[in-house]
This record gives sequence, structure tokens and C-alpha cells, in this order.
Amino acid sequence: MPAASTANGTNGTNGTQSSPSKSIPVTSVLASFVAHADPSYLTGHVRDRLKEYILDFIGVTIAAGQTSDSTPSFLQAVTTLGGRTGSSTVLGQGKHFTPQYAGLLNAALGHSLDFDDTYAKGTLHAGVTAIAAGLAQSELLGSASSIDDFLVAVAVGYEITCRLGKELGNDAYARGFHNTSTAGIFGAVATISVLKHLPVQTVLDAFGIAGSKAAGSMQYLANGSWNKRLHPGFAVHDAFVAVALAEAGVLGAADIFEGTFGFLHAYSPKPDKDLEYLTSELGTRWEFLETSLKPFPACRMTHGFIEHAARLGREKGHTKASDYKSVTLALSPANVSVVGAPIPNKVHPGNMVDAQFSAYFTTAHSFLYGSTAGVGAYERQRLQDSEIRALSDKITCVGDESIKEFGSRIEVEYADGKRAVVDIPYPLGEVQHPFTRDQVDEKFFSLVNPVLGEKRALQIRDAVNEIEKHTVEEILGMLY
Repeated sequence: MPAASTANGTNGTNGTQSSPSKSIPVTSVLASFVAHADPSYLTGHVRDRLKEYILDFIGVTIAAGQTSDSTPSFLQAVTTLGGRTGSSTVLGQGKHFTPQYAGLLNAALGHSLDFDDTYAKGTLHAGVTAIAAGLAQSELLGSASSIDDFLVAVAVGYEITCRLGKELGNDAYARGFHNTSTAGIFGAVATISVLKHLPVQTVLDAFGIAGSKAAGSMQYLANGSWNKRLHPGFAVHDAFVAVALAEAGVLGAADIFEGTFGFLHAYSPKPDKDLEYLTSELGTRWEFLETSLKPFPACRMTHGFIEHAARLGREKGHTKASDYKSVTLALSPANVSVVGAPIPNKVHPGNMVDAQFSAYFTTAHSFLYGSTAGVGAYERQRLQDSEIRALSDKITCVGDESIKEFGSRIEVEYADGKRAVVDIPYPLGEVQHPFTRDQVDEKFFSLVNPVLGEKRALQIRDAVNEIEKHTVEEILGMLY
């Protein structure tokens, strides 16, 4: 195992930390942030962004409950395990689940279409754990929890996940970990703890216990398995377990984040972890506000290609594979390993998950059919489409060290000899290339109208927009 990294990017010897890292008690600082969370955190901007994220989460979760192929199996397993014996709500599925399994299902469904919000610096999805945990715990508390308690708790959960994810970086993926769940369990613990107004020591123990439950293997990429969809669900479920154990007096591991064998060192070989940045300005500098909303139900790493391939292809009348001589897709080297490896299930994916994580398929599909198909892009006839397959064979993915986060570049040589090159530093939805509020609503209605109808969808949108006038129970009552 590489030597543990320190706050200033240097390494200790024999796997131990040198003094710069030891001087920052990360776990204690984050636990204090959680235990002393305050409604003053809810500035107008924070409130507005939370409303957008909550609305988006509701939309993708409701849709997945009806359209995702894994949903029936998830529900059946939870029923078998006794998780359908309570009074907690799963969006679109009813009010008869235990809290921990309601959290599992809402988080898993919220991630099942790979359409949930994304934090680029951490290459993860923070809302799916923070919001799912917040809904389940708030509903459990009932009138003892105000809507501002819920919003503060969700904001803190987002922030913990995003800050930890930033320090894990893409490097964690090389070690085989999925940041959404490994960091997300701590965000979920934070959300639950804020809502329960837990003291610092209990939060410390809950974090310490959660450190032994932080999991999420990237091996799902081998066969497009449903593990990925379950990852945030496991994180929320296990966050409830960790908090309950801590409240019962179970001693959790100390220094779970910064310790010699702690989370940051064990889960990522990233050499330049900045523990000062991780712990500074908590409650005033909100990393999670840089979270982006997704316009396409695919891995965020492919979004620049999807957006611009439609403009370079179908919108210009190039709708056959024979219209193209070659296509080169450039992205960061770390992202190539996730979506651009030249292996059979990437070049010609046979299922939805593989296709969502294929720069070849998603780009070829967008060239030929445009970018508006949504989850329809992954129907069997599209996965087997001979034109998409032929164009995918003309695509090459390359790594470029100068490209950061979810940036990309697309180069096209057409059959007639013409060429086009587009640099894409930020995909649609990022702060630098943002969704408008109209686009947020448009995405929500496209997901919810087919399931609940236009009238109910409008009621839900309006309630979230004015969430301060409602309770969490009232919001959930619209979502059975």
C-alpha cells in the first residue's frame, strides 16, 4: 500500500502520517460541524439550490420506480427481508416501509437511471444519499422536525459527501471504489445526525462505525451489474445502522477520516489531499452548490459528447454511420478507464448500465438520433442498432492530461472530407454551463407527468418551490 498522504501532499514513512496531517483533526472538525448545524446556513442561494436538487431527486426517483428494470427485484428483496413492515414512504411505492429500507430504496431508485445530480470535483452523486436519508429520518420524527431542520440536514449531508469526495478524487476509482457510496455513507450519517440533534461524541462514534461500512466496488463495470444502483441505497441503510449503534453507546473508531488506516488514506491514493481545504469555512463556503443537474441519463463523463454529437451529426443531416469516416473522443485519462476502454461491453454494450458507461454508444447514438431520447436510448432495438454499432467501430477514445473533471473534446472527420473539432470544458448543467430553472422544471415534468399525471406533477413542483410552507410529511404525501 502506498504511504499515507498528508495535508500538504507529502508522504509519511512506513504508512504513518507526518505532522501536517496530524495537526488537522478532520473527524472532530466535521463532527462538530454536524452537531452544531444551524438554520443560519440557509441563505437564499442555499435554499434555492436545495429546492432544485430536491425537485430533481423526486423526478428521477419517481420515474425509476416505474421504468427501471431493477426496481421489481429491489422491492421483492426488501419485502423478503422484512423491510415492508413500517410506515415510511418510498416515492411512488407507498407508505409501508421501515425507515432504513425506505432510505435504501429511495436512494437506490434515485440512482437507478443514472440521472441524479453530480459533483464534478468528487466524481460522485451526493444528493441521492443526503436527500434519501433526510426524507426517511424527517418522516420518522414527524412534527418534531421542522422543514428548516430538514433543509439544514440535507445541506450538511451534501457538504460532507462533496468535501470528502473532492479529497478522494478520481484516484479512488483506480483503487476500485465508487465515491458516491464510500463518501455518501458519511453524508447520510451527517444528515440523520443533524435531524436528531446528536451531540459531538455520538456523531464521532457514528462516523467511526460508518468507516467500516463504507463500500462500493467499481467492478460493476465488468458486466453492467445493478450493484451501482444499490450503492447509495446501501450507504443510507448502513448510515441508519451506524447512528443507531452510536446512540446505543457503541464505541466507533477514532480519527476515521485522517487516521493512519482511516478513510482518506485507505480509499484513495490521491497524493495531494488538502485537509485544510476539507475542514475550512464550514457553513460559509458551500462546495455542494457546485453540484450540477444532469440533462442526460448517462455517466456524466459522456455528457459533453452527447450534447455536441447531436449538433455535429443529426442536426446537420448526418444520420448514417457511412456519413462519418472517424471520430476521436478525448477526456481525462482517469475517465477513459470508466467510459472509454476499448473493450466489447463498452464498444457494443448489451445492457443499459454498460451503455450508460460507454462513450462509444452514447456518442454514436447522439450523432444518429439526437440527444433527446432519454432512457429510450437504452431500449433493446437501440442497443442492437446496426448503424450505432457501425459508427461505434469508427470511434476512438484517448486520454488527455490537460482535460480536467468532466471536460472533453470531440473531433469528427466526415466521409466527405470535412472536419470539426469542439472543445467542451464543461458539460451542460455545470455552474459554468448551467441549467436554467425552466430546464430544471422541464426535466422534472418529463419524468413525472407520465407516472403521476400533469396535475399532480404541477402540485409537487409548486410545493417544493414553496417548501417552507409545508412539512416533509405533506410533501411525501403527494408522492405515494
